Amino acid sequence: MHPDAVGLAWAVQSVTEETMLHLARWAREHTGEDKLGLAGGVALNAKANMVIHYSKLFNDMFIFPAANDAGTPIGAAAYVYEHVLGGKMKRGRLRTVYLGPEYSDEEVRKVVERGGWSARYVGDDVNEVVDLVVKGFVVAWYQGRAELGPRALGNRSIIADPRRRDMWGVVNRIKGREWWRPLAPSLLEEDANKYFIDPVPHQFMILMYKYKPGMCEVVPAVCHVDQTARPQTVNKDENKTWYELIKAFKDVTGEGIILNTSFNLAGEPLVETPQDAIKSFALGGFKAIYLQGWLIQK
Repeated sequence: MHPDAVGLAWAVQSVTEETMLHLARWAREHTGEDKLGLAGGVALNAKANMVIHYSKLFNDMFIFPAANDAGTPIGAAAYVYEHVLGGKMKRGRLRTVYLGPEYSDEEVRKVVERGGWSARYVGDDVNEVVDLVVKGFVVAWYQGRAELGPRALGNRSIIADPRRRDMWGVVNRIKGREWWRPLAPSLLEEDANKYFIDPVPHQFMILMYKYKPGMCEVVPAVCHVDQTARPQTVNKDENKTWYELIKAFKDVTGEGIILNTSFNLAGEPLVETPQDAIKSFALGGFKAIYLQGWLIQK
């Protein structure tokens, strides 16, 4: 990348952070509210969100996971429900976004068998998947309903060992992305304080935190150059199998954190159907895929 382009990008980001913080402070002073909700495309800027978080202006902050134009249909549906159909929206915090179509175990089995893959059904036993990750393999991970929004949150993910510094380049190469693109971690909610400074539970990967001193050396593949990361905290009640995967990784390695990026190849959307998953697995440089209970290895 040309140095001038780097400087411009830095300047735009810096101004964005200053502006977001200014607006947040204005909102706090003019409303007296101690909770902040963010939406709109700029709300996907996880680094600007981090600046607001560490400012301590608010006691709580919620960022809508599909904050950009892709979330517009949800607002439209809410409007119609209340103002056309006469319903009343319930108040509550959105905690999961696994809202995509469902594919039955039978449908997945047919896709696996039709492809003639050498596959074994392991169900919820994720220990073999963890063994592959610890050995240094990059594994595709597919289960349940797809995530709303732009982030992979454990249902359409690519996973790898964050302790291996080379995984940063390996995963980006497999996906066909630029080598410098950062990768994010998913971690057990209860372990967030081990790795990060002043974290709060955040399921949607659109809020960055600063690593505690020394932690970037522990998980270098998911550490940005500025000693930050854009993590997903994982709760057992919100995604049981995904939680069990990270817990099993912790049982083996002592680290309750895993490298997690979206399951797609460069220029493509996240995989949606079991067929999409098989195609990307076949074309990509993955060693294995966990496909809703099935373990397939090349």
